[in-house]
Amino acid sequence: MARKNKPDEDEIFVESAPLSPEDERLDKLFDEMETGSLKTLEDAARQIITLSTTLLGAFFGLMAFKDAPTYLTFFEIKVIGTLALISFMAALYFSLQAVSPKRYTFPHANLTAKRKILEEMLAHKHRSVNKASWIFGFGAFLMLVAALDILLRI
Repeated sequence: MARKNKPDEDEIFVESAPLSPEDERLDKLFDEMETGSLKTLEDAARQIITLSTTLLGAFFGLMAFKDAPTYLTFFEIKVIGTLALISFMAALYFSLQAVSPKRYTFPHANLTAKRKILEEMLAHKHRSVNKASWIFGFGAFLMLVAALDILLRI
C-alpha cells in the first residue's frame, strides 16, 4: 500500500502575481537584448574587418609608390609602421574569429544545452571582438604617433 505524503512535507506553496506592465517591458527588453547580442557583436567585428582592410590597403598602397617619400626612410616611422601593420593584421584575425561560422552540436530538445551553447557563443564572440577592438585601437594610435612624428619633422 502506497503511503501518502503530508502536503506540508514535500510541497512548497508560493504566492505569485502577474507581472506589472513595467516588469513585462523590462523582461521583454532583456529578451531583445539577448537575441540581438549575437548580431551586434558580429556587426562590430565586420566593421573592424572593414576598417582594418582599408588601412592595410592604404599602407600597402603607400609602399607601392615608385618614388617613396623621404619620411618612409626614417627608422622610427619604419618601426611604428611595422607595429601598426601587425596590429591591424591581428585585429583582422580576431574579427574574423568572431564572424567565422562554428559548428555546434546539441540535443534539439534540450533547452539547458541550448542555453549553455548560446552563452558560449556570446562569450567567444565577445572575447574576439574585444581583443580586435583593443588591438585595432592600438594600431590607430600608432598611426597617429607616426603622423605626428612626420608632421613635426617637416
